[in-house]
Amino acid sequence: MKKKQSILKLGLATMLCFFSFVLFAQDPTDSLPGDPGAIYAYTTQHLKFGAFTQGAGGGTVIISTAGSRSVTGSVTGLNQGVTYCQAIFEVEAPPGSIVSILNGPNATLTGSNGGTMTLQIGSSSPGSPFNTTVSPPARTQVNVAGTLTVGDSSASPPGSYSGNFYITFNLE
Repeated sequence: MKKKQSILKLGLATMLCFFSFVLFAQDPTDSLPGDPGAIYAYTTQHLKFGAFTQGAGGGTVIISTAGSRSVTGSVTGLNQGVTYCQAIFEVEAPPGSIVSILNGPNATLTGSNGGTMTLQIGSSSPGSPFNTTVSPPARTQVNVAGTLTVGDSSASPPGSYSGNFYITFNLE
């Protein structure tokens, strides 16, 4: 009987060791420290072109890195309380890092009433590449411009347009 109790206690102690090993081995990922040499980019403002009409021939709507809007062709910008603004990203990287920006391909925006428009990502401020000067958790603000190519009313009928564009921030 005593031998059976000893084997049972030994087996129980061995099982507890395995259970405690598993419990301590798997920390939640949010409790791990971040990579001190990593780069993180956060979207703080989406690129918006506001309200406009395209006229007979279409044209372009251009948003600068400062958030100003200009139009070309037969496009007329409207001031109807619909905001327009540049895209703003915040980049977190070690101070003194060199960060380059790689714009993705042109994006096709799809309209709520059919039709499409083409978005070309423009320049950035600061320009690429740039040096980070602040220590995390502080971030460097990056403003990004864009040009929207608008077709005539059959190619780009009135409505709301949306889509995605891609930008890569590289830590050099």
